[in-house]
Amino acid sequence: MYSTGIIKTVWRGPPAFRSLEALKVPEIVNMVMSFLESDGDLFNSSLVCKTWSPVALNNLWRSLTSVVPLFMLLGEMGVHDWDRSSLFFTDAILAANWTQFERYSRKVRRIANEHCTQDVEPGALIQVINNRPASIPYIFPRLTEIEWIEDPHRPNSRLLHLVPLMSPTLTSFDLTIDGEDSRSVTGARVVLRHLALLPGLKLQHLRTNWLDSSKWLTAAVCEVLRCQSESLQSFAYQVFDLDEPLLQSVSRLPNLVDLQLKFSGVGHHTSEEFHDFNETLAAHCTSLEEIRFCVTFGPRDFGFYCFRPLTKLEGLKKICLECPDMELLEKDIVLMGEGWRSLVKLELPQSWIPLSWFVTIAEHFPPTLQEIYVEITVDEDLDSECAIPKPFTDLKRISCLRIATPQALPTIGTIMKRLVTPGTTVECAMWMLQPLQKLTANSVKWKGVWEAERNLRSPSLESMSV
Repeated sequence: MYSTGIIKTVWRGPPAFRSLEALKVPEIVNMVMSFLESDGDLFNSSLVCKTWSPVALNNLWRSLTSVVPLFMLLGEMGVHDWDRSSLFFTDAILAANWTQFERYSRKVRRIANEHCTQDVEPGALIQVINNRPASIPYIFPRLTEIEWIEDPHRPNSRLLHLVPLMSPTLTSFDLTIDGEDSRSVTGARVVLRHLALLPGLKLQHLRTNWLDSSKWLTAAVCEVLRCQSESLQSFAYQVFDLDEPLLQSVSRLPNLVDLQLKFSGVGHHTSEEFHDFNETLAAHCTSLEEIRFCVTFGPRDFGFYCFRPLTKLEGLKKICLECPDMELLEKDIVLMGEGWRSLVKLELPQSWIPLSWFVTIAEHFPPTLQEIYVEITVDEDLDSECAIPKPFTDLKRISCLRIATPQALPTIGTIMKRLVTPGTTVECAMWMLQPLQKLTANSVKWKGVWEAERNLRSPSLESMSV
């Protein structure tokens, strides 16, 4: 018996074309577009096809520098001749435009005004609030992050504009107050009171270069800490007195992971008082993974003893102690290494340590250590062939090595070559330009020790891979 049939062959194209099928998967397209930094590139991507359009628009609207793009969906906006940085509505808001407004407002997750050039007038904001329909209870219903720079000398840094933009979904608030202006402090106090009412704030950073502003804001910050004590995971602030109620609240946050404190004007306190504060902190904030302390003027006899209780934090991964007045001993390095067994990054800026201590760091710190940021001096009697019982294994970067004399370069090169593995990046800040010019020449060798392509980052910074 014979049978006949038709065999259909479908040509699917060469393998190169078939691989493009992956770009129809929204998750992959979203991953690709996360690397696009230009709004213009994201806008052009939204015009490619129906698959790309929603993904590109979500990324385009995810972060805004102001509410101007969103408010323009409601109607025509214009500027005054005497102030071209603030926009207002030229006509009444049409009811039909609220549908499009709601669709795009739900895409916004972050507001950061650092690169803002235009904002809306207060009257335009009031107009939106008074005319929005009941179906839009919040202007940004899914907003999670705010990064705001308040500068009275900059246009469009109106802090009070943030209050109607907040929603219960907000989890991160980062405020920087530049300049001396009582209006900025007043606005910050109002904003902080609203932050205290949010259900799940996880990050609150408040930085200011005006000393009095922190004093005036302390009460409002304490209210936030009291109301958000269970959810707050990251906190940054400037402290003027160890006896402040604020520090008592901070040292008892049970879920705190990241803590950044700048201590100013606390030189009248004793080392014991610093030690007691850190003792309380280590006892209650056991979840801490990152600490950054800056002490501009420390107490008398200021040493690592003040921070010794922090070595009980076994889960600490990053530590930065910027303390110009702190006296550091080699035994303190040993205590750090034996206490912080999960440490990934060690920063000791403005604390000069001898080059020989790198051998101690390599011997006592855990293999998890990947970055070191210190300032060094070179031991006059250091032998470049000294014993190194335990070199680094996974170290990726050593930054800010300050060299006192160019004669020390060969010694540093020999020690580092023996301490680290190939591929480790070493950044050296040089004091003298002449040796730097010699080192940046092509194919330069440090007496056969280091040979690498050197990236000159600044007139005083040399980076190379060992």
